[in-house]
Amino acid sequence: MFTIGQVAKEAGLNIGAIRFYERKGLLEPAARSEKNNRLYTENELNWLVFIKCLRKTGMGVEDIKQYYEMVKTGTTTLPQRIKLIQDQKQKLLGDMEEKKAQLAHLEHKIDRYYRGENY
Repeated sequence: MFTIGQVAKEAGLNIGAIRFYERKGLLEPAARSEKNNRLYTENELNWLVFIKCLRKTGMGVEDIKQYYEMVKTGTTTLPQRIKLIQDQKQKLLGDMEEKKAQLAHLEHKIDRYYRGENY
């Protein structure tokens, strides 16, 4: 079992984020120690790492909650979970292409400045 501080450090999250995810239903309420401190399992730590990954891809809290509810339902929701993750993957790939285009535009602008153009 891990304390909230240990989980926060391992997952690269702050304690407030973990509490937020718990309040929003993305994480089951933590078990408690004799001193009433939150305790987490390795599975919960891994889930928090995945939540962090999904958030970094731009997935919203409500979509992550929907995904989590499907996970708790069991394997019957596997096709829907795959679709949700594939949709997020496609969105991320689109975002990457957009960022590449933006980067190319900035590089072009820098090149123009080095050539003495002032606009």
